[in-house]
Amino acid sequence: MKKVLFITAALVMFMTSCYKVPSEKGFLSDFLSLKGADTIEVSIGGKGYSDVAWLDGSTQPCEFSIENVRDANGNTSDQFFQTYLYRTWKSPYNWATDTTIDLINAKLGEFDWPALMINPVNGQIQYIESSSNLKDPGDVYHVDVKVKNPSGEKIYEDYTILKLTTDIQPYKFYRGTVAIILLNAGGEQTFTLYDYISEADLDRIQSIYDRTGEELIDIYKESDEPNTGVKIKIQYLDSEGSIFDSEDYATYSEGTRSYFDYAVNRQNLPDGAMIEFPTTPWPADQGLLSYLKGGTADFTVLDTAALHTGVYANGEYPSLNAWPVDSWGASKWYIRLRSRIVFYEPGTWVISCKFPYTHLDHTF
Repeated sequence: MKKVLFITAALVMFMTSCYKVPSEKGFLSDFLSLKGADTIEVSIGGKGYSDVAWLDGSTQPCEFSIENVRDANGNTSDQFFQTYLYRTWKSPYNWATDTTIDLINAKLGEFDWPALMINPVNGQIQYIESSSNLKDPGDVYHVDVKVKNPSGEKIYEDYTILKLTTDIQPYKFYRGTVAIILLNAGGEQTFTLYDYISEADLDRIQSIYDRTGEELIDIYKESDEPNTGVKIKIQYLDSEGSIFDSEDYATYSEGTRSYFDYAVNRQNLPDGAMIEFPTTPWPADQGLLSYLKGGTADFTVLDTAALHTGVYANGEYPSLNAWPVDSWGASKWYIRLRSRIVFYEPGTWVISCKFPYTHLDHTF
């Protein structure tokens, strides 16, 4: 019996697809395929997704469905067709208006979905946290996909290959920038320290996962509570580990967004600013690039001499701009963290960031 998996409209609204309709009608390519890697590693209990389909000029719209998932012996693997209750969005989240837990929960619902699905519009493969029910890590499976369009339909065997793993990723660090920004009396600003970890810096990203202490950014889980949703503590530290006043943490500027905007119930605690959200993954906008700053201070707690020597003379950290001349009139400064991080595992998490050359308990 053929078995077909599909994603309901509630899930489709969060997927993207944008293709130009070809001038030729009624064409369904024999070479339609999934973009990206040939094998998708599915972490049991984790969540992830593939690239979209390459249509090779096929007439749109195309409708995708999973025809079969075969094990190494060619037999259908029933575990991929079983369904489980899954909590997700039933209507779109709006960070600007959904400002309480009750308002957010009103937009969440439970759906009976399999752990493995395909976006019927763009052919993207997705697996969700109910993959914790999948068995036999290390095994490899072949996914056959049916595609329909105005020309008809075709089965694409080995549209993708799945490998089950136990390598669960509780959060994903994409990029981060730690910055110290100088100000003058006229409100002008210039970046001095600017330490950027890009998505291509795989060694530095792994260093964050491993918590080697070599990076200014440190991410770790403080508690398994809550068991649904997350609490996130934002924590800014000086060179000695003293904590900047959490009341001063804020979204960087008008026109930018931060983790504060995509969460509720902020609390300014002695060890950081705590926020929360009732479901994962968080932030709901997984592409969010968060801009967060600390309060503005004068140079009495910033060792400008050491900063100038360390960054501009010794190259301890990359710099974005030249050190300003005296006539520019630098008199104040503030700190900023720009980052993209997505949390998949519930609990209380800490995003801690240390800013070198700052000394809250010293006067210069």
